[in-house]
Amino acid sequence: MGWKAAEKIIKHWKILRGDNVMIIRGKDKGETGIIKRVIRSQNRVIVEGKNLVKKHIKQGQGHEGGIFSIEAPLHVSNVQVLDPVTGYDSFNAKSHFVPPEISCFAHNPENNVGMQMGSD
Repeated sequence: MGWKAAEKIIKHWKILRGDNVMIIRGKDKGETGIIKRVIRSQNRVIVEGKNLVKKHIKQGQGHEGGIFSIEAPLHVSNVQVLDPVTGYDSFNAKSHFVPPEISCFAHNPENNVGMQMGSD
């Protein structure tokens, strides 16, 4: 996992550290987690406890060697921000808040006859 700068860097980020996200692609698809770190130069994020890979570390002076599990970065396009209140994805959050009475008025113009402004 060498360092490589992204070809097209995202200018306006919607994902920040501490956000609750759902992974939408990869081996942890469908799981949720919290953003631990944002790497803007690579358009990647690290999700806490997800996308674990094995890292072989050689023993050296002052530290032990061995095989460790670390969190690998995910590309930003492979995660989706979740609404902190409902826990649903933020794109479909509006459909979860609309009561059935309001949604039937919006889709059926016949129901809006009595609801018009100024009608008595």
